[in-house]
Amino acid sequence: MSLQKIIAPDLHEGVDRKLLKTLKERFLQVNAGRLDRMLTTLGSQHRLFLESLPLLLHVNHPSLPGYVSGATPCGLSGFVPDKNHIRAAQTISRSFAYRKKAVVRDRIYSIFLMGSTGTVAHSEASDMDIWVCYDPSVKQSELTELLNKLSGIERWADRNGLEVHFFLMDPAAFRKGQRSDLSGEDCGSTQHYLLLDEFYRTSILLSGRAPLWWMIPASEEKNYDELADLLTSKRFVGADEYIDFGGISDFPPGEFVGAGLWQLYKGIDAPYKSIIKILLTEVYASEHPKVASLSLIYKQAVYEDKLELDELDPYVMLYRKIERYLNERDEPQRLALIRKSFYFKVQEYLSHNSRPNYNWRRQLMQRLTKEWHWEERYLVELDNRRRWSIDKVSEEQQLLVREFNDSYRFLSNFVREHSAEASINQTDLSVLGRKLHAAFERKRGKIERLNSGIASAPSELNLSFHFVADQEYGINDHWVVYSGYVKRKDAERHESLRKDKNIVQLLTWCYFNHVLDGYSRLSVEPGSTDMTENELTQLAQSLMAIFPEDEPGPPQSQFEAEPVPMQVAFFINAGIDPMGAMTQKGIHRISDQSDALSYSAFHQNLVVSIDQITMNSWGEIVCQQYNGENALLDCLVSFTRLIPPDSGINLPKLSVRCHCLTRASSIANRVSELFSDIINCYYKGLNPGNLRYILEVENLLYLIQFKRSVPVIRGMRNQEELLLVLREPQQNFSPIVVDRYALSKHPLKVVVQTNEEHKVQVFYQRQGDLAVVVIADELGSMFCTQKIFFSEKTVLNPIRHFLENIQQRRASQGVVASVAYYEIQRSANGELQAQRKQFTPPEKMNQYHNVKVIARPGSFDDIVYTIYCDGREFSHLEYGEALFESVAAHIASLRKQQTLYPFYITDLDLSQISHDGHSQVQTIQYLEHKEKIETAINQALNTN
Repeated sequence: MSLQKIIAPDLHEGVDRKLLKTLKERFLQVNAGRLDRMLTTLGSQHRLFLESLPLLLHVNHPSLPGYVSGATPCGLSGFVPDKNHIRAAQTISRSFAYRKKAVVRDRIYSIFLMGSTGTVAHSEASDMDIWVCYDPSVKQSELTELLNKLSGIERWADRNGLEVHFFLMDPAAFRKGQRSDLSGEDCGSTQHYLLLDEFYRTSILLSGRAPLWWMIPASEEKNYDELADLLTSKRFVGADEYIDFGGISDFPPGEFVGAGLWQLYKGIDAPYKSIIKILLTEVYASEHPKVASLSLIYKQAVYEDKLELDELDPYVMLYRKIERYLNERDEPQRLALIRKSFYFKVQEYLSHNSRPNYNWRRQLMQRLTKEWHWEERYLVELDNRRRWSIDKVSEEQQLLVREFNDSYRFLSNFVREHSAEASINQTDLSVLGRKLHAAFERKRGKIERLNSGIASAPSELNLSFHFVADQEYGINDHWVVYSGYVKRKDAERHESLRKDKNIVQLLTWCYFNHVLDGYSRLSVEPGSTDMTENELTQLAQSLMAIFPEDEPGPPQSQFEAEPVPMQVAFFINAGIDPMGAMTQKGIHRISDQSDALSYSAFHQNLVVSIDQITMNSWGEIVCQQYNGENALLDCLVSFTRLIPPDSGINLPKLSVRCHCLTRASSIANRVSELFSDIINCYYKGLNPGNLRYILEVENLLYLIQFKRSVPVIRGMRNQEELLLVLREPQQNFSPIVVDRYALSKHPLKVVVQTNEEHKVQVFYQRQGDLAVVVIADELGSMFCTQKIFFSEKTVLNPIRHFLENIQQRRASQGVVASVAYYEIQRSANGELQAQRKQFTPPEKMNQYHNVKVIARPGSFDDIVYTIYCDGREFSHLEYGEALFESVAAHIASLRKQQTLYPFYITDLDLSQISHDGHSQVQTIQYLEHKEKIETAINQALNTN
């Protein structure tokens, strides 16, 4: 290269018009070379599009694509159609005839191809980003017509197999940092200077005005505005020859952060393509504040007459810059990844036979791979990427994730060091962070979804699942899946696709990583499990039905908030026969006790295991397994903690499946009913949040109640323990719901259906010589006792007298609760029902002993009583521990007959007693004190 070919003008000293012309010719030479290269890679339809595009924008003709009206802005600056343009238009429309228009103002300044177009990374399958630069004086109404025209051309191109994205660009607005984009695409960046850098180094002028930037030496970029004004104001360049987007001088540090984060976001779906641009951003940031941008390197090369197209190829230049950076840092592994990514971006398969026609892209890549010392077998491996094994894809994904994490840390450090603010708002930053988290974060039970941008191997036609038992310890049992039909005796000769402790989780991984689909045939070597091929196939089919493969990924709006469950699926007893021991012996239980949670006379719980699969609003898939006798309760607690009733979160779609060998349908229906009932109780907003739910599983009873939005489950061995728990005072009204299968013969089932707030309700049921009495108080606490039944009067009158007195006492304290009475009877069909009883006012007390008790605190935080029996006082101070015996002796002396019959309190005063911070004393607390005192005195009566 001779020194005469190097152009280094000093525009401050004077402007040589001939030199400017030479510069423009050099840039146009490179431009023409890149355009010719691009056309060699395109098919006839694509070439037709590019040859016709200038004419489509130059005129408005009804027979041409995109036509809106004759008033749509048109006229391409400096454009004179040649025979190729006219022939292309007539190929599109035979009726088209070009007529030279009268002299009018051209409204379109330039058409640029931008991005990978015309580079080694562009192929016939690539899309095209096209900048349409227009006259800033175009009115908004005219701009809308132009937008509609470009949209019409996009649709026409799409019908011909070409993906095109138009961007309307106002050069004056762009210099001020404003852009008006036609589509949601943004040329890969939201950053002004980085976008301008990419434009200047990658754009191809298809027609119209050239960039004024060409005329300003790279060494004078900081003085760009001054020199641009000099060239235009002094008319060294024609006003209709150039278009000015501004210069590139100082990159704001925040642009590197914004661009890097944006590329990280895009890397989730296209890792190899994005990782190259992420590294370029890192290189630029590392050079800050004196960034040697690629656009300036390109411009300087043209000024130095280095016009070799291979070396000026934008992607080759990009690679070279990253290569120098990584070599200087001695990071060969990262460089190997960049080379691989570059090769995948080009998509020129060098291990395959070359096409017979000239292919400059192939020749360029052959030169580069030879420089990289790549062997033929490595090329074969890369070219067979679509058929990589699952293990290979997983290994590759970890390399990419590590690179993403390193880049993220670099950008984070850069922000701290330079106090840089990314040119991206906080919402977008949060969305990006969440999407990265959803895509790459590992956590327990989460299904790792292998990136389809790495390899998209077709699903397996045959999959073999083997159960492998831990013969020594029994704690490392697991499932293995193989590609193909593999028998146990041949397994050692085959490499497995994956292993997992859990068959449902293994199936889920296969499905969401496209190893399994509706055409896959499944075989199973069950080992010591009850799994069958039929059950395994049904599990897979259910999985595919619940989570359809063709459903779109989560929209960006869902990443603007924390993740919430969207879909929950329960798979019950996978590979387990809950009655396996009986089935093997040929024993089949027949019983009218059909509840799957308390089946047959043995009350067997048929829910042995539950596999829960949750898909959240970020698209994450998480698997959890619950085993053992508490599997259902553990699952229920987990579900309700995942979605607290008062959280405001919409309930996810819930699916329950069971395909085990025994009673699968009834098991699934029972669990589905239970969750539906729980949801109706706690999530519909119809009941208080502290509602209590009674559930019966096997021979145990469970009480579920939310406390501070956290579910608490208490287990009871029998009904007596349950009734003691139901006595507990409540802070607020707490209704009770009894599960549809629980307490089927107990009167409590009827009581809870009638219970109302602010009411005391007394229920009794005669059972032979006894009467079961249940009292539900105003806050839903339950008091249950038994009495000898002589008559309804003998059962209810003592209760009526007592409740009448304490209600009068409480009314004086501002607490009002009415009292209602019911008799529980069996209907004709055997069901229990409550019948309201109406009574006259309580009978006069002169036929009963009037016994009033006053409670007060004792000396040691205990409670002491003073008892008044027909006016006579018996105090703890006087009688001490013999208080109850003394009262009993007094009552016995008053009775005319020695017949033993129960003693009852008629009134009780608890006003001096504190009850665990409750502002008011509940009726249940009166009843408990009453029971305690009456029991002690009646025992004393019986012993005297």
